[in-house]
Amino acid sequence: MASDERRLHPLSWLFAAAQVAKGFVLPAILVLFASGDSYELWALAFAVPVVLGAVLQYAVFRYRLADEEIVVRDGLLTRTERHIPYARIQNVDLVQNPLHRVLRVALVRVETASGSKPEAVMRVLSLDAVDEMRAAVFAGRRAPAAAASRPDPQAGVLLHVPVRELVKLGTISNRGLVVVGAFAGLWWQRARFQPDMGDWAGPLIESAIDRLPAAAGGPPIVRAALAGAVLLLAAVVLLRLCSIGWYVLQLYDFTLRRRGTDLAAAYGLLTRVSRTIPASRVQSLRATESLLHRWFRRQSVELRTAGGGSGSNADGQLDVPAVGAAEGQWLAPLVETERVPALVESVLPGAALGSVRWQPVAPRAWRRVFVRWVALAVLPAALLAAAAGPPWLLLLVVPGGLAAAMHARLTVRNAAYALTSWGVLCRLGWWRRTLTIVRYARIQTVALCESPFDRRHGMASVRVDTAGAAAGGYTVRIPYLDREAAVAVAHRLHDEAARQPFHW
Repeated sequence: MASDERRLHPLSWLFAAAQVAKGFVLPAILVLFASGDSYELWALAFAVPVVLGAVLQYAVFRYRLADEEIVVRDGLLTRTERHIPYARIQNVDLVQNPLHRVLRVALVRVETASGSKPEAVMRVLSLDAVDEMRAAVFAGRRAPAAAASRPDPQAGVLLHVPVRELVKLGTISNRGLVVVGAFAGLWWQRARFQPDMGDWAGPLIESAIDRLPAAAGGPPIVRAALAGAVLLLAAVVLLRLCSIGWYVLQLYDFTLRRRGTDLAAAYGLLTRVSRTIPASRVQSLRATESLLHRWFRRQSVELRTAGGGSGSNADGQLDVPAVGAAEGQWLAPLVETERVPALVESVLPGAALGSVRWQPVAPRAWRRVFVRWVALAVLPAALLAAAAGPPWLLLLVVPGGLAAAMHARLTVRNAAYALTSWGVLCRLGWWRRTLTIVRYARIQTVALCESPFDRRHGMASVRVDTAGAAAGGYTVRIPYLDREAAVAVAHRLHDEAARQPFHW
């Protein structure tokens, strides 16, 4: 294998400078739009030394493909040399915006299980250099050499998500809430400097209300209620449209295929992202099913691997999209419910979800859920209603208590767990249902937890942690178990995990 040092693509300085400049230019444009003034233009002068630093970074960056590792050297005053063994590499991800694709280059992230940031971010490499790096990584991990090359677009396809499914996903999700909030804040900031710019909204709403037969000649309170309904409807429509647009931009042409023993995901409309996920290193799977998911008969499935899962790169910049960033990595952004068992088994061979024997939690747990909801929601509402008078007290407390009782019953009825021959499964929630799956070989720690309320009711919960869990968090939590059952479950999980040979 060649051992000479390699440099980045000759145009790397251009992409590095453009990325740094984008961090200055876009905020400056937004500030100028919001303020209507130009005194913030002096801030753009700070971009000049930073851009020069990005060009200098290209000049000093080197990497080498050794026999068993990638060696990366970087830094001018403080030099760093990182050795990344091929056997420890989890993902080699590519990010391509339209300019990348035109010039046949890509931004490359090399991730291991060491943390949430990539071990190396190479901005940018030619596609031939990427193929060479992937070939070295696959060979170092003793994977088939044929798997390192760029695959046939139709070979080994496990899932393809068309645009119509992304439209459904955008309808289900509230991803557009951030966009709507940012737009509203920007518009409000702009209106402070030009108060007359929003005068068109009032006549437009009045015109829409006048077209409704119920509002013609109606009292002011009716017109006010209709105006609120029109604004609420407009906000909901705008929210859904922004969510749909976000998912179409981010996950357009989402394709999951098998590449040798690994999984390869590619997605994105403007910025194209390609991820390689070692199937043998998947830590956990989680399937989510909200009320709208069930209406469309769909589920969303995500996976977690050790390390990765963050949208930030080694430079601390959020320019490299991750698959489902905060939630993990998408295995399937949206898939038919009946296809989920086969998709899970393609990642976890032998995981036959149809034959799982579910065990319920303690039946009396519904009382604890009921009391908690009464304390958090019903009692504050009762205090507010008491100040308004007895009719309001009756109107709020009785329906609130019935809703809390229904929520408690459904929560406990849908909570269940299963210990199979290969792993642990936990099912929680009724409004938003989640199914979490962890193989015994991926269990890092097992904890038996008892809160004061647990001890009072003779209960306990079991928590399972994997290498893909957040710091201080857990991957699986089985709540509301009788203490004897919780002890038995914890011992079974400990024994099963201890019998499994550990490997990444």
